[in-house]
Amino acid sequence: MKRNKQSFIQQLHNDQHGQVAIITAVMMAVLMGFAALGIDSGFIYYSHQQLLAATQAAALAGGAAIPAGTAQNTADQYSGDAAAGGIYNSRYNLNITGVTVTLGCISTSDYPNLGLPPCIVYGSQPSANAIQVKETATVNTFFAKVIGINSVNISATATATAKGGGAKPYNIVMVLDSTASMGTTQDTNCTVPGIKGSPTAEQCAQYGIQQLLGELSPCQSSLSSCPTANNGMVANPVDPVALMTFPGLCSQTASGSTCPLTATGVSSPPVASQYASDDYTSCTNPPISAYNNNPAYLVLPYQSDYRPSDTGGLSSGSNLVNAVGGGSCGLPGIQTPGGEGTFYAGAIDAAQSYLTQTSVTRTGVKSSDVQNIMIFLSDGNANATNTQMGGKASSYPSSNECKQAVTRAGVAKAAGTLIYSISYGSGTSGCSTDNPTMTPCQTMEQMASTPTAQYFFSVPNGKGGTVCAGARSITNLNQVFTAIAGDLTTSRLVPNNIPFS
Repeated sequence: MKRNKQSFIQQLHNDQHGQVAIITAVMMAVLMGFAALGIDSGFIYYSHQQLLAATQAAALAGGAAIPAGTAQNTADQYSGDAAAGGIYNSRYNLNITGVTVTLGCISTSDYPNLGLPPCIVYGSQPSANAIQVKETATVNTFFAKVIGINSVNISATATATAKGGGAKPYNIVMVLDSTASMGTTQDTNCTVPGIKGSPTAEQCAQYGIQQLLGELSPCQSSLSSCPTANNGMVANPVDPVALMTFPGLCSQTASGSTCPLTATGVSSPPVASQYASDDYTSCTNPPISAYNNNPAYLVLPYQSDYRPSDTGGLSSGSNLVNAVGGGSCGLPGIQTPGGEGTFYAGAIDAAQSYLTQTSVTRTGVKSSDVQNIMIFLSDGNANATNTQMGGKASSYPSSNECKQAVTRAGVAKAAGTLIYSISYGSGTSGCSTDNPTMTPCQTMEQMASTPTAQYFFSVPNGKGGTVCAGARSITNLNQVFTAIAGDLTTSRLVPNNIPFS
């Protein structure tokens, strides 16, 4: 009897071993299921964030284009949907299944704090002062296929106002890198009309500036056409734009200069009161000068004749449009002759001095109501040589060149200037003259106004795919300039639940 009882107990004990094995197998399957679910969920979330970014970019770009009458086409281009003509967000790994663009009106009286422009007809568009973009996409799963879920549908919606409602007038200085690398590096991620194959980084940058000029306001939007320009400026401009470049240009005040003394200019430092009138005229590129030769940096003073009206296309006869390759002179616009390295601080000082020392007459507008803007684009790190920096008229040392740029940008920002910094292929190593060391990416980021997630952009070019950490999540150069234009002209995202008709 005892023996039978022991056999029964032993059998129960042996059976428990089998139960543990079964429970373990079940638990492993459950855990693997959760892991698989986590992987699929994470990828779906990541894809939704990409879709939301594309949708928001499409809404902002479309909102900025409402006054030009091209909102639908512009929103389609930024949607990322190839079938809808999307070209700027096509790098996203999304299977977009639909894009719906709706133009409509938000009540200016119900929402006065939005600074909305009036809801009127622009071109062949319906009456609108806002745009809403809805995008749908499918996301293929990895592990959910086991239970029959091959894909998941996702969607995103973004609403943006039109540009032009209550925006401050701006004084804008565009500082463009024209060192040799900008002319020798080809950007395979960029397309420029009229250029077969891959354009150079300089051509891409200049075309981006054309996009910016196409969105800014040369004169009041209420005018059917801008007043006649005098030396590139119309009466009561809204957004005048000056163009600077580095390396610097020849200056008549440059002692011992070997450059042709045909251009008047600004000494830096200190900054003289006399600036160049037109250093890019008759389709002629101004000669460059060494950094230690008291160069000018100003190519063109404030210009507001870049479009004939607030809704017109670029003016082919404008010196500014020609300087960026978009006018009757054709390409290449500002050239990249080479012979000098990269040095930021002098150009930053010159731009800030020009912003604060040069007045723009606007009837009925207080100077305190005008915002100074500096847009700085470069593809490399500060690497000017001792020979290029030392001696003669330069008071900038040849050491800590990147830190000098950050310091001088800090002075400009402290004076109220907003700085947009565009890193165009800048690397994560360099700034060899600096101790302690820093990188070109860090330099360009620290030059930007804060929050850097709004004012700092990082775009890869043909030299490599570097995208600096902390930059705004836009990696197409044309889209960068359109985003800046959207910032400056109050095309901005608003909550989707605002009544929209």
